[in-house]
Amino acid sequence: MRRITLVFSMVSILLLAACSPASGPVFEVTNPYSQPVKGKAFVLDRAQVERLVQSEVSAEMAVKVTSDKGQVLPVQLDDLNGDQKWDELVFQADFAQEETLKFSFEVVEAAELDFPQRTNVRFARRDAPYEEVKEADRLHSVDSPTISAVFQMEGPAWENDVVGFRNYYDARNGMDVFGKRTSELVLDKAGIEGQDYHSLDDWGMDVLKVGASLGAGALAIGFGDELHRVGPAEKGGYHLISEGPVRAVFDLTFEGVPAGDRLYDVKHRISIYAGDYFYRSQVWVEGLQGDEFLYTGIVDMHELPVFEVDAEGFRIFGTHGNQGYKDEVLGLGVIIPDQHFVQYKAAPKSGEGIIETHLTALQLLEGLSVEYAFAAAWEYQDNGFSNTHYFQEVLKQSAQKLDSDKWQGALN
Repeated sequence: MRRITLVFSMVSILLLAACSPASGPVFEVTNPYSQPVKGKAFVLDRAQVERLVQSEVSAEMAVKVTSDKGQVLPVQLDDLNGDQKWDELVFQADFAQEETLKFSFEVVEAAELDFPQRTNVRFARRDAPYEEVKEADRLHSVDSPTISAVFQMEGPAWENDVVGFRNYYDARNGMDVFGKRTSELVLDKAGIEGQDYHSLDDWGMDVLKVGASLGAGALAIGFGDELHRVGPAEKGGYHLISEGPVRAVFDLTFEGVPAGDRLYDVKHRISIYAGDYFYRSQVWVEGLQGDEFLYTGIVDMHELPVFEVDAEGFRIFGTHGNQGYKDEVLGLGVIIPDQHFVQYKAAPKSGEGIIETHLTALQLLEGLSVEYAFAAAWEYQDNGFSNTHYFQEVLKQSAQKLDSDKWQGALN
């Protein structure tokens, strides 16, 4: 599957002529917004980084990123294709409104950098010694008792310091939400040794009822009047790519997804960055005939109206109200770049297949990826989320962090 530049996270580099041989090139970025942006992520490929440090960077070394304010920023190097060589550098920085920052890059010993881990992926066996899963075929069951006897939390779960999510690792391929009341990474212990994540704990709990919906951003393929869940498949897989101080990344794969008389292969790359109230999705579908759309969406079990947030370059749909597991206030939102969005529609309230979902259709092209993000905000974490406008502002700020068209970096 051909990989294209990520709208959500890749930074467009403008190569300028001037550079200082004495200090080396710097990476200069201006916040395009008239408000602060906290935790903006930048992803640079290996060639761009090695131009900045003016040398090769071996696997045994690390890259130190320092702002012109003297701050050493959290950074990680990720091997995306599993060849034991890093492919991307990712770091985060905070910007005041319309602020310009310059970042310098330096090759250092790996031991020199030590950042707290703020992201986590947990996929483990249900029984002691709770061995983490590196490879496992997706189950073909469609019920929680079957899968919960095999996997902790019924499948892979991912979190950062503000929110968590999980995937039902069976034919349902559902997406669920963990509300968090702590910045600690807690999902390694969820659902084992007597812990019940359906009950409110000091750290939080499972906050979403999914049912037969697409829950918190699950997938379907549609053509004509047909809509088929991405979950049933001849074979499904999981592959962890990275987890660290800046982001966690993993792949869910599906071989032979049935849709009527058609079969598709799907790769769903999921990532979550420190401090974000959302996870990011990048999806490839093989076997297209040209009339398909990718669908994702928001569970609709509580008769809450769907709203749209105005954000240049994105279509944002959300719901807000008493839709948590204990009837608490929960905000849910899907954020889609304009170039991928096709339409919104509501799924049936009852019947077979996918129901009770605010559906959003995205354009599919063979060999290219489609992207979206899914956000969740829980009033027990931040009482501000009991207010609809407060949640909508967070969705708008999330789109600002996702936008790469306005965040132009310059190497000089």
